[in-house]
Amino acid sequence: MQDKFHRRYDFSQPLDDVWEMIPENGWDFAMSPGRAHFTNTSASKAEIYLRPCSIYGDTIEFEFAPDAARRGLFAFSFLSGFECITLELDLDSGDLRVLTHEHHKVQPRHAGKVPVDFTNLKIIREKDTLPGLPYEGSSIKILLDDRIVASAGNIDFLPECILMFGLHGAGEVTLASLTISGPARPRPEYVNVGIWQQNIKPTTAENVNALIEGVRQAAAAGVEILVTPETSLIGLRPDHSDWTDKAHIQAALREFQDAVSKIPNAPHTLIGYPDWIPGAEVEGAEVDEVIVNCHLFVKPDGTLGPRMAKVHVCEDGMWHGRDYNLQRVRGVEVAMGVCHDAHYTDVWATGVMAGARLLLHPSSGGNLRGSIPRVVDGFRGLGTRYDSFWVNVNAGGGAAIVYPTSNRKQPNTILAVPADLTEASPTYPEYSPMGDLLAHARLRLWDATGSYPMRTLRSGKQRYELWSSLIPEIQEV
Repeated sequence: MQDKFHRRYDFSQPLDDVWEMIPENGWDFAMSPGRAHFTNTSASKAEIYLRPCSIYGDTIEFEFAPDAARRGLFAFSFLSGFECITLELDLDSGDLRVLTHEHHKVQPRHAGKVPVDFTNLKIIREKDTLPGLPYEGSSIKILLDDRIVASAGNIDFLPECILMFGLHGAGEVTLASLTISGPARPRPEYVNVGIWQQNIKPTTAENVNALIEGVRQAAAAGVEILVTPETSLIGLRPDHSDWTDKAHIQAALREFQDAVSKIPNAPHTLIGYPDWIPGAEVEGAEVDEVIVNCHLFVKPDGTLGPRMAKVHVCEDGMWHGRDYNLQRVRGVEVAMGVCHDAHYTDVWATGVMAGARLLLHPSSGGNLRGSIPRVVDGFRGLGTRYDSFWVNVNAGGGAAIVYPTSNRKQPNTILAVPADLTEASPTYPEYSPMGDLLAHARLRLWDATGSYPMRTLRSGKQRYELWSSLIPEIQEV
């Protein structure tokens, strides 16, 4: 169980990764111990973004320096996708407004006057009802010097969000501290994810040996979750007799498990191979056993996590897994689809609705060709539609770890690619294979809120009931 969240910033130390504080022309945020002087000399907005994975129950507390000048329009927002709950406080007149993205409701949601000689401002967001809807909303309370001065409820706003505060137009404030506190976050802040791009080998033994080498390299690099290509245990060789030899495949699996158990600091490794499940578990089956495109995590001690399968299979001789794949590994919820599943966005979106912000896509979709810059550019937006991290690894080349959506702090969404997609390639800018390769990145999971699938889920009573019925139960690895 994670501890309750509490971070206090008194500006005596460099700001941590929660902050996106990048001054632009006309504004500055000058820090010294116990003081952050925020100034805007332009008519435009000066905004600072915070990514603490804000959830219900959070309190955001601004302590203003009592001896410093303050003027202008101070703004604060909860933000998720294109949704907002915004506070606007005129530091000169005391005019206070609360606005939301809900244009089917009267705006502003609150308007009034407050004293301007306060030193402490708190904004609290809590879970609230949404009359007529089966899912919860938000309420907010605004306190000045611990006295409630405004509130708004029944706000149709998503559960997870980022924060913003700023000066809209010319103005200045000096903060003594900023504190964010609330319940434990729903997932770890960081995880080190690796991709092992392994080419298909002609024999099972060669594929297994290559996988073992990938785990060794990943362990040495501090990788916690390693993703390998589709059917990486034996290679995608459907015309070979190994493909349908159950005893042979299980022996290869045991060999890999034994090797992993002996590698210090081995990651949780996602592998794939053909497997057989009882026909009684498959709708409409007329045979005793059905072959599926199985994927699962091999744990650091060599034991196996719960089985997953390609949802929409396209290989001859195999059948669909059908069930959506959602698991929790190392405290991180992951949703997985395989290769051809990329045509079906619901495969991952349902997992995001259930809390996944790390989306895995092992594939074996053929050999990569063409311009490296063009290939890499094609990866850049893969996480955007899900507002989540996207991890793709293909046996024939074309692997990447992708950030959800670009912002000023992270303008480049490509977090990691193997060397064959960089200028290290001997044939750059044209692609050519460079053998089996590892790439990895440290992901800050709190940067993803899953806003778009979450709004698909929460888009009215009928759709909520339908989508809720499709969300898979999470399996613990």
